[in-house]
Amino acid sequence: MSDLLFRPLGADEFHLFHRYGPLPASGVGARLLPFEELGYRPDWVWVALRGEEVLARAAFWSPPGSEHPFHLDWFDPGTGSDRIEVGAALLRAAYAAIVTPDYSSPVGPRPDFHLFLPADWHDRPDAVADVADRVEAAERAGLRPSAERLNLRWIPEYGLPPRSTRLTFTPADDDEAVIEVLTGIVEGSLDAWDRRHLAEIGPRKTAEATLEEVASFPGGRHRWRLAHDAAGDVVGIVMPTRNASCATIGYVGVVPGHRGHGYADDLAVEALHIFTAEGEPEVKDNTDVGNTPMAASFARIGYRVTGRRLILV
Repeated sequence: MSDLLFRPLGADEFHLFHRYGPLPASGVGARLLPFEELGYRPDWVWVALRGEEVLARAAFWSPPGSEHPFHLDWFDPGTGSDRIEVGAALLRAAYAAIVTPDYSSPVGPRPDFHLFLPADWHDRPDAVADVADRVEAAERAGLRPSAERLNLRWIPEYGLPPRSTRLTFTPADDDEAVIEVLTGIVEGSLDAWDRRHLAEIGPRKTAEATLEEVASFPGGRHRWRLAHDAAGDVVGIVMPTRNASCATIGYVGVVPGHRGHGYADDLAVEALHIFTAEGEPEVKDNTDVGNTPMAASFARIGYRVTGRRLILV
């Protein structure tokens, strides 16, 4: 290991990232867009070098204009016999440099790791092995598994469900009103991000972090809506927005006293109508595998699973 160099790329060194070689044939880590279209900054892309050979690589990402990276979402530890040690050492070096005393992001105290996976990875030995390498290296670098998510996609050709007739929607343009609703929603949430932050910082601060994260998306917040039942009570919130590449529902949730009535369907469908009116060609979302009610809701309104991802924190 003493002959290895771990460092970020310089301004004109993206060629080093590609010198590593192709992604594994299993599809583990594969992205829908080419690397060049994902918006990586060179100083947030790290490589492990032995002489001129690139043994491992890692790329951190954040929305444009962010001061610090939010996620590690590309990591290849290599293929040699020492790949786990090399990959772990690369991550330790990168995290030590990136997570400075002034580091801040709405997702946590350091970037989490999103490992993108084929939808059927559990059933394929080659994919299971490639996942195991990346997870073991990440764990040796101090990360821990948090959740597995379904990646989902909806396009108009799948059919637009009718808009809700039992709920009315109003703009969610008041921060305090949004935080109040979100504070109630996170109590009893099945979402791993909500549950982790709830345990660490409590409901109010979790709600504030949720608002901050979704508001940071480039799509803005003019599409956000509060949902009201016939009595005028707020039953939930949906926060449609756009990320760097497509339309997405930044957050959707039903307050505890109104769960069990299928309102999640109404909320998500409202977002689809907003996006359709704007001419969006597709909507991409995700939900935790363990959040079975939300996964079922997405399935009912026509979303299809395109892949999975593991989250380590």
